[in-house]
Amino acid sequence: MFEKLGRWCARHPWPVVAAWAVLFLLSIPALLNLEHALKVGGFSDDTSEAAKAGDLLQQRLGFSANVLQVVLTSPTLSPNDPQFVALAHQTLAKVADDPDVKQLIWHTDNFRQVGRDGHTAYELVVLDPTIDPGTAVVKGVKARLQPTSLRVLVGGAPAFYTDIESASASDLHRAEFIAFPFAAIALVLVFRTLVAALVPVVIGGLGVSVAAGVIYLVAQVTDMSIFVLNVATMIGLGLGVDYSLFITSRFREELGADPPGTAASDRQAVQNAVAATAATAGRAVFFSGSTVCLGLLALLSFNFMLLRSVGLGGCIVVLCTVLAALTLLPAVLALLGPRIDALPVLPRSRSVTVFWERLAHAVMRRPWAFGVPSLALLLFLGLPFLHVRLSSPDASILPQSVASRQAFDVLNAEFPPGDSTPIIVAVTLPGDALAPASLATLYRFTHRITSDPRVARVDSVTTIDPRLTLAQYQLLYADPQRVPDYFAAATAAASVKGNIAMVQIYSKYSSIDPRSQALVLAIRGMAPGPDATILVGGVTAAIHDVVGELYRQFPRALLFIILSTYTVLFILFRSAFLPLKAIVMNSLSIIASYGALVFVFQDGHFTSLLGFTKLGYVEAELPILMFCTLFGISMDYEVFLLSRIKEAYDRTGDNTRSVAEGMHRSGRIITSAALIVVLVSGSFLAASIVLIKALGLGVALAVFLDATVVRAMLVPATMRLLGDWNWWLPPALRTILPAVAGKRAVRSEG
Repeated sequence: MFEKLGRWCARHPWPVVAAWAVLFLLSIPALLNLEHALKVGGFSDDTSEAAKAGDLLQQRLGFSANVLQVVLTSPTLSPNDPQFVALAHQTLAKVADDPDVKQLIWHTDNFRQVGRDGHTAYELVVLDPTIDPGTAVVKGVKARLQPTSLRVLVGGAPAFYTDIESASASDLHRAEFIAFPFAAIALVLVFRTLVAALVPVVIGGLGVSVAAGVIYLVAQVTDMSIFVLNVATMIGLGLGVDYSLFITSRFREELGADPPGTAASDRQAVQNAVAATAATAGRAVFFSGSTVCLGLLALLSFNFMLLRSVGLGGCIVVLCTVLAALTLLPAVLALLGPRIDALPVLPRSRSVTVFWERLAHAVMRRPWAFGVPSLALLLFLGLPFLHVRLSSPDASILPQSVASRQAFDVLNAEFPPGDSTPIIVAVTLPGDALAPASLATLYRFTHRITSDPRVARVDSVTTIDPRLTLAQYQLLYADPQRVPDYFAAATAAASVKGNIAMVQIYSKYSSIDPRSQALVLAIRGMAPGPDATILVGGVTAAIHDVVGELYRQFPRALLFIILSTYTVLFILFRSAFLPLKAIVMNSLSIIASYGALVFVFQDGHFTSLLGFTKLGYVEAELPILMFCTLFGISMDYEVFLLSRIKEAYDRTGDNTRSVAEGMHRSGRIITSAALIVVLVSGSFLAASIVLIKALGLGVALAVFLDATVVRAMLVPATMRLLGDWNWWLPPALRTILPAVAGKRAVRSEG
């Protein structure tokens, strides 16, 4: 099949090139508007208890979790000074007129909105809970802020997500600016000619461009995360160039085996070379692309928009790059023919090939000496992952130059850690929430929580004043329509309706602190009273729910990846052991990259070098995203290496010789391909968003280790030790399993 496809493209190159040119032209409008079609967020689970608590309070109380914090500071004035108050009202005078704003809560109405330094306060802009607080809404509120002598910073979750959108687009442009030149230089060093070096860049770029057009169309019918921009580009550029590199290298090898002669034989030789390339390297590209897609498809099984959209977007970009490599590239190679080596800039060198040949023989002679230290190194690098702390991201992943990050830092410095992220409990009572029996239930429940040493304070209708007894609260709310105390009346109006009551619990610790997470579990374990039920929400509870749900779903995705990858490799290599070994080898490089994530981003090493502040945690979705992405990318090199080994084994039947020959023929290309991916993913270390920076580092390190330690030493060492068991296949399957690997294309007209 692959030989026929390659030969058809070689015989009809211009129609193929024209078709791709049309696809590229059609994708240009999508490229220009793609970031506007994507959405921020995607870190939450709408089916979690925290989400259900928020939905219940929104429907019954009109409660809104969409809140902007407008932080105001003055170097000379106190928030209680009349001049400061007047300036604050002047700053937000037009915000109340915004149709998307439900309410303003001033610091003069709540003394807890005044900072410890005596020069800082924040006003709460409560947005309509029924709207999507996207970029347009946040920009609309910011546009209504009036300039005064106060310093103004806008924070809160809606502002955080808006800044992520703009920072993601900037990070992508910065990474592309870095990646393309370095990738081009690396390809020149590999091919030694400008034409051969340019072809993979063009093919990879076209594949990613067309994929962006498809992603834009998909985003019109389903939510797609803004992070698709970065992740899909990282995967697409790296793999697109890699696939073109493998095929172009094999084409030059095949063309050299059958050099052109007359004009007529020139065309035939080129077509034969293209067909042979498609039948070998093209087949390997197809199966390696399949393994990458299988890993990414596993992300579709999660309930989180970010993971689903990255999985879908990643599959689209991989399919487009594979399609470009199997159709457009053969057509271009047929048109270029021997001119693929035009414009030489460096002399040919066999030093790298000789190195791989010598290394292959050295590993074959001493498999234990190479295998054991390689395994020990990978496990050692993965050790920091044993003390990983997982959490959802907050504004600390943004650069310090961004307004919402600055507001986040000011709030953390001037206010208690849990002040802006209360644990919110929706209590459903058997009768009216202000009835004596319900008040008794609420009183006992809230005072049990107040006695917990992790709790700073509790806001509810039964915790207004710690000096009040239950009987006094029942007397205070005896007539709900005429509550004599203004503050009590305001609290009841905001937190009680019918049989629903809202309780807000403020932890002494931050929302990501394990003690706050444990407090959520303790509250959920409490029995509020007879016939009363609770739902616990808020940021702290949402983080707990997200992390828990992610890793409840991960084993299912893991099982899908392992079984599907095993099946594909089992069919490709006709071996029961090679796919299992490949899965273990891939997992080792990923474990090592996990350790690096903890060592760098959680523990805070190299913060100055990489330009970020210590997080103290690893973003919970990152290990899953990395596993599903890296498993397929790493399998690329396994497929390309084992394909050449399988070709040699089918020809010779000698395991040791075939491993050495496979490394000799593919080692240089695998190293070069890995270098491209390392450069592309490493360019995202320049990203301003820590999440993207971490993903770039994790992918770059894993691919580097995979192409050097794993493929160069651990894989050949284990293959040498296993011997002919590498190729064992149950006898019952030998006659029914199709031979899809190892056959060389027929070098003839048809």
